[in-house]
Amino acid sequence: MLSAYRLTEKGPEPAIPEGEDGVAASAIWVDALQPSAAEEKAVEGFLGAELPTREETQEIEFSSRFYVEDGAVYMTASLLTGIDVGKPALAPLTIVVAGERLVTLRYDDLRALRQFLARAGKPGSGCLTTPAIFLGLIEAIVDRTADVLERISADVDRINQEVFAEQTSRPRHGGRGLETVIGAIGRQGDLAAKCRESLASLERLAQFASLALPPAFGKGANKNRLKLAQRDIRSLEDHVDFLSNKITFLLDATLGLISVGQNEVIRVLTVAATIFFPPTLIGTIYGMNFVDMPELGWILGYPFALLLMALSAILPYLYFKRRGWL
Repeated sequence: MLSAYRLTEKGPEPAIPEGEDGVAASAIWVDALQPSAAEEKAVEGFLGAELPTREETQEIEFSSRFYVEDGAVYMTASLLTGIDVGKPALAPLTIVVAGERLVTLRYDDLRALRQFLARAGKPGSGCLTTPAIFLGLIEAIVDRTADVLERISADVDRINQEVFAEQTSRPRHGGRGLETVIGAIGRQGDLAAKCRESLASLERLAQFASLALPPAFGKGANKNRLKLAQRDIRSLEDHVDFLSNKITFLLDATLGLISVGQNEVIRVLTVAATIFFPPTLIGTIYGMNFVDMPELGWILGYPFALLLMALSAILPYLYFKRRGWL
């Protein structure tokens, strides 16, 4: 699907295409979402350069993501998608700049682009030139990533409160409860890792853009906006590193609490076995029923054996209690 936009005094507005798969002559920016073969040909005619294939946009080496060819600058970043539906993933976004024309190529619905379009069409948005549209896209992507990091931070704080709950509420977090917490920690860790990878690709894109884009993109206010975006990206990278360390700490703490709970169960079972071992031994001895056992003919033998078994259980219990083992 192709969405073409022309520049007006208010900002980018949809441009009516000339044909079924064509691009309007007045268009400055074309957003290609999962384009068909005919749409790719139309975009290439608009751009004056070839579009990369989907496989090429998913390459991880720097030379496949950032290059200049036929007078066009190609830049590909990995952006977060699927967060709202609980299936976070990284999707490539390719930005191609050829003179005053701009093309965005993507294969997933990216919320950052929708947020940018909602803002760019409003008066005072400042998106009146191709460089302004490009910089607005970068800023929208950075803002969206910051929102995701804020969401991760809130979820990590909630998990932190669950893990380090007061002792009175500890039973509800034992056993299966802590296993559920581990699953939540793992999901946040995976999302933080994807954020880190996305920010790394954005930082490389901003650095390459400052060097390879036409001079109009790096002059005056545009240059300052690009530098500010780079600083924002680096600050977000520092924040995601902090969150990753906190997530690792929570995972270690949760595993430690599970180990403490298991050790508590083993300790109780060990103490119980130790307490009941002497009575069991005494009962076993007097259960042999040998003829020459002197207590068999004693009228107080049975009460004596019961008293002996009770004392042999109570004395170890009192000893363990005094030592603080119970």
